[in-house]
Amino acid sequence: MKCIEGSVISRDGTSIGYQRWGQGPALVVCHGAFTLASDWATFARQLAASHTVYLYDRRGRGSSPYGDAPYSLDAELDDLAAMVTLAGAGTAVLGHSFGGGCALMQALRDGFDGTLVLYEPINSLPRPATGEHYPQLQALVAQGEMEAATVHALRHVVRMPAAQVEQMKHIPLWPAMVSTVPAFVNEAAALDTIKPSVAEARRLKARPFLLVGEISEHDPCLTCAAALVDRLRGLTLYTLPRQGHAAYLTDPVLLARVVTRCLNAE
Repeated sequence: MKCIEGSVISRDGTSIGYQRWGQGPALVVCHGAFTLASDWATFARQLAASHTVYLYDRRGRGSSPYGDAPYSLDAELDDLAAMVTLAGAGTAVLGHSFGGGCALMQALRDGFDGTLVLYEPINSLPRPATGEHYPQLQALVAQGEMEAATVHALRHVVRMPAAQVEQMKHIPLWPAMVSTVPAFVNEAAALDTIKPSVAEARRLKARPFLLVGEISEHDPCLTCAAALVDRLRGLTLYTLPRQGHAAYLTDPVLLARVVTRCLNAE
């Protein structure tokens, strides 16, 4: 099955590129850091027989430029809002990692009342994203040392173990990850504002689902996800067997099956 490519204009005039897969009730996917919309294509194919899946490149990568205005979290939320409007009434949203944080904040800001699926959503409730290691990340990117910046970001901002980062350097997606590290500099700063208070979280109108990987036990991403459990009322939790933070790559069939369960929940 082939996708249809298009673009939507965000509030500040920036063109946001997307892929549309399948036919049926709509799902907008807001991807995480170090990724592109196309990384979710195999997942989208699994849902295409029953759903219309919109995969969009978040601004600053792929088919979506930064635009003329300075980067801000609000601009990210506006981009997602534009995609939700494009997809139409009854749209569901799936947010992963940093995209999960964006999806939650957009739902809170705009009163989104549809199905909201959050796969290990990143936030700064456990700790700030920026800190003593952030200036070095900025410096490496400014110097054009993109691979070193990617390693530094994963080790000291995301806080991945050194062995795990070394393994990632040998996967096929590593070059694409390196190409998106300039965007991560902005995302890390914006991440410090993704920390909804208990009172703010209680105002969520969406029906929330939280997905976590079974083998994410010691992953910082799981710590972020766990911080939301007591804040989101009506939350339904699903564990992805034998998966970590990237089930859209490691087992897209399983992820699609669990997401479908969320979308079809009574």
